[in-house]
Amino acid sequence: MVKNKWKTAFFTLIIIILIVVIAIIGTFIGLVGSPSTSPNVKNDAPHVDSPIFMVQASKRHLSDMVNNELQKHQSGTLTYNVDFDKDVTLYGYLGLLGLDIPFNMSFSPVVKNGDIILKEKSVHLGRISLPEEEVLKFIKKGTELPDWVIIQPDKKQIYVNLTKMKLKDRFYLKAKKINLSENDIEFNVYQK
Repeated sequence: MVKNKWKTAFFTLIIIILIVVIAIIGTFIGLVGSPSTSPNVKNDAPHVDSPIFMVQASKRHLSDMVNNELQKHQSGTLTYNVDFDKDVTLYGYLGLLGLDIPFNMSFSPVVKNGDIILKEKSVHLGRISLPEEEVLKFIKKGTELPDWVIIQPDKKQIYVNLTKMKLKDRFYLKAKKINLSENDIEFNVYQK
């Protein structure tokens, strides 16, 4: 019974990370509207290589937005927040056997070819440091994820293939820059 609770706790943590990524991307979806057509406006096909617009965010605004979205998904046994500081850190408390056990997972975001790679730096449950590769193997075996989220335990990372994620079947995102130390976060939106 205890083993199943730990398994559930790990699955919950990875789902939280995915919710964070999806919340960030979902915000950008809301900014994309349907193009208006007018008889006086020439509606040329966009250049495939050119973004239709760019979205910029600060760490503080991104943290506030993501945490507001995460508050909707909290449960009585799990409370958590995300912090964009030097790294992307998911932290909170897991209620287990009547105790509130603190946890945190730290990731370093890297942009590669418009996609985001979350390089796992550390995983702690209470004061126990867990082996990153083993946690990712465990999550990969027991979790069904969208095909655009690829867990790579041997590389200790989660690969978020943004261009494969559908945005209203007409748009896709490419990460341009995620430089947390400089508070510089940019995404480009493209039309298919």
